Amino acid sequence: MTDHDFGQSPVTSALLEVDDLSISFDTDEGTLDAINNISFSIQAGETVGLVGESGCGKSVTAHSIMRVLPQPMGRISHGSVRFNGINLRTLALPDMENIRGSDIGMVFQEPMTALNPVQTIGKQISESLILHLNLSIPEALQASIDILKRVGVPSPELRVSEYPHQLSGGMLQRVVIAIALACKPSLLIADEPTTALDVTIQAQILNLIRDLQNDMKMAVLLITHDLGIIAETCDRILVMYAGRIVESGSVTDIFDSPAHPYTQGLLNSIPRLVTPSKSRLPVIKGQVPNIRDYPTTCRFDNRCPHRQAKCSKLTPELEKVSESHQVSCFGWQGIQKERNI
Repeated sequence: MTDHDFGQSPVTSALLEVDDLSISFDTDEGTLDAINNISFSIQAGETVGLVGESGCGKSVTAHSIMRVLPQPMGRISHGSVRFNGINLRTLALPDMENIRGSDIGMVFQEPMTALNPVQTIGKQISESLILHLNLSIPEALQASIDILKRVGVPSPELRVSEYPHQLSGGMLQRVVIAIALACKPSLLIADEPTTALDVTIQAQILNLIRDLQNDMKMAVLLITHDLGIIAETCDRILVMYAGRIVESGSVTDIFDSPAHPYTQGLLNSIPRLVTPSKSRLPVIKGQVPNIRDYPTTCRFDNRCPHRQAKCSKLTPELEKVSESHQVSCFGWQGIQKERNI
């Protein structure tokens, strides 16, 4: 199996295909490699979860798909991103701008920073409708009211005239989703769509995305560090660590038979109702390696309870656990055997 097979679903005709992607940042300290040779695909109508600790590269991956990496320092240094067969990496900027917001929508992580504080909600939704659908200003305003109503914003006729600071966090998140879905994209990238929201609002937002996905038949790339959200919403899971995808599989594969020590550590850290009240949650010891010092071998070596001598000398090959499950670890077979005893 090659690197290009890792994270791919069994079907080859994918809506989105990320192939051997590497992302670098040019800094005063030199070039930093944030993402290294990741590959995955998303089928039409599928929900894929991208999970990992903060700083592992999830958002950078999403921004590279949309080609909104910080400029001039951020760049795709290797690989390709194909959407409906079109290589977005080499696409002319005007053509890429036509795809953003139209064919691919994105819910950014912080709604307060994603929205323009000096423009009304209606104007910010209308922009993409006017640009991509050639609607008139009155038509776009009415369409903005309709999409706000669809995402559950009360009194949308009034909200279109209000500014971001006048809305609550939950309402702002709905507005950001409305902007992303206004042109009915075939792919939605949702980057931590429930961050800083209380549990009740989180559930409402996730149900909203699921309902809209079913209605619009779109695919979703859901980025989060919350495995509970992943379990409820996704078909497949990609586990990312220090700029690499270390395991991928169906929700059943990952939750019932995790093969990578990092994935096991994440799952063991989830609070459980049956856990004795005075017991401590297991933690993954050690620290994520600094991006300036990413090793060329296994990046989880310094934290792994199952490390072998070759882990600090060689890069683990990508191996197939099953038809739907892949892992990058030298000792995964022993780990799974130990787990099943």
